[in-house]
Amino acid sequence: MKFKHTVNLLIDNFKTTYKLLLYRTIISVLSIAAYSGFITLFFKDLSGIEYYNNLKDTFSALFSDFLDGHFENMQTYFPAIGDNVKSLLNYFSDNPSLLAGFIAEMLAVSLVFRFLQGLGNFTASELINDKMAMQAESPFVITLIKNLGKACAYNGIYVPLSLIYDGLCVVALYYLLFKALAALPLLANIFLAVLFMILLIALKLAFATDWLPAMICGKKRVDKAMCYSFSRKSGGTLSVYTFYAFSCILIMGVNIAAAVFTFGVGTLITIPLSYVYLLCFEFANYYVNNDVKFFTDKRTIVKPEHEKETSREDFLRGE
Repeated sequence: MKFKHTVNLLIDNFKTTYKLLLYRTIISVLSIAAYSGFITLFFKDLSGIEYYNNLKDTFSALFSDFLDGHFENMQTYFPAIGDNVKSLLNYFSDNPSLLAGFIAEMLAVSLVFRFLQGLGNFTASELINDKMAMQAESPFVITLIKNLGKACAYNGIYVPLSLIYDGLCVVALYYLLFKALAALPLLANIFLAVLFMILLIALKLAFATDWLPAMICGKKRVDKAMCYSFSRKSGGTLSVYTFYAFSCILIMGVNIAAAVFTFGVGTLITIPLSYVYLLCFEFANYYVNNDVKFFTDKRTIVKPEHEKETSREDFLRGE
């Protein structure tokens, strides 16, 4: 039933996809500009290094011969490329500040980018909740500004935790696939990499699934909402985890198909739609588990089997 409610909510909140698309496009353009600026400065610093200039000239000559069809000369460039790459890596090991500074800049941009993305997701969550509770069409920008404090508090905790978790997952996958299971064939390694990646993403989503709804619908503070979500007091952890594992496969398949068959154009819709789909499930799961009635469209109200009576105190608090 939760999957059915999720699909119905996704249809009812389809306009939110376009609002989120516009927001994410603006954020992505700003992030790409920041990435490009730092990358340009990094390569400008490398221009004074002999090994980098030799490597650039070698690649330029290799590309020129490739375009001219002189394929017989291409193998002669590979030893020079290998020697210059080794020399450049040795230079970085002797001068770690240059590479460390660049990595720090990339991580800082990534952190800010994900933080700003999170503000958009929080706003989309507010829009979904307003639709479910009152069938209200809330404006995106006004909702973003009105809830900026709560959104910053949430993303100030969630984004660093998510980055740390993602980093640990990358390290674990690297050692598992390239150390422990290095003897397996390439296709088996690719299969296991995708499988473990899906399982790890689903695990993160399952434990964080009640965080946003507990803040927005449950009116909890960010720390109490986090504890509520991570403690899995709502129950159904296995079913929630299974849903997210299935959804990761579905989302991956849809986005890859959109990228391949529409030359990337379809991903403009499928990527923000994927986020809205996951948010719709979070709220459908929270509403059902907490016995709160909600709209799935203008004419359909989902009522819990054991609806709670609203006390006078809750009514005055607006709960």
